[in-house]
Amino acid sequence: MRRPIILLLLWFLLVNFYSQKKYIPQSTNFVEFAIYEAITDFADNCRLFKQDSIFYITTLDTLKHYTLQRNQGTLEWICDSIYANILVVEIFGSVNKLFYLPDAVVGSKGKLPSRYVIVKDKLFYWDDDDYPLTEETLSVLKKYDALTDMINDGMLPETVIDDSQKGASYYFCKNNISIYKRVVTNAATGYYSPPKLKCGN
Repeated sequence: MRRPIILLLLWFLLVNFYSQKKYIPQSTNFVEFAIYEAITDFADNCRLFKQDSIFYITTLDTLKHYTLQRNQGTLEWICDSIYANILVVEIFGSVNKLFYLPDAVVGSKGKLPSRYVIVKDKLFYWDDDDYPLTEETLSVLKKYDALTDMINDGMLPETVIDDSQKGASYYFCKNNISIYKRVVTNAATGYYSPPKLKCGN
């Protein structure tokens, strides 16, 4: 009787180990480290990972919360809270292709996303203004058909806006990157109550 129990325990340990596998090498950069942690959790534990093959990532260095308030008879979104100790990493399925402008050449900055990783054959990309566009990154974006010419047949390409699309927002404590929470929602970050984190001082 003990042998089947021991084998079952070993199986659970192996499953847990591989489910927590880090797909990306550790980074010494704080924001980059948070991005890698978010991607790892997203690929292992978030149902949205199965819905797309290309994902784009954005970050918010300082979280601001807005509420709808009346100001001189007019309803306005007013910032009522600032969370300087929280970093937000957002992951969305890519609905639109990236505009491929003529000046988006190798070595340029801020023209196209310059950072990427591939996890389980799926592409994750993000902007890094301090990191120039490389031939490798450009080739990967083309390989995944993530680019479109700015003007096609004399017309601007259509841009799809889907307010119902959900994304995964990761809220990290800046003083302890291992403390974070994931929120899956179609609401814009800052326009709903953020999850409570015990970040300490």
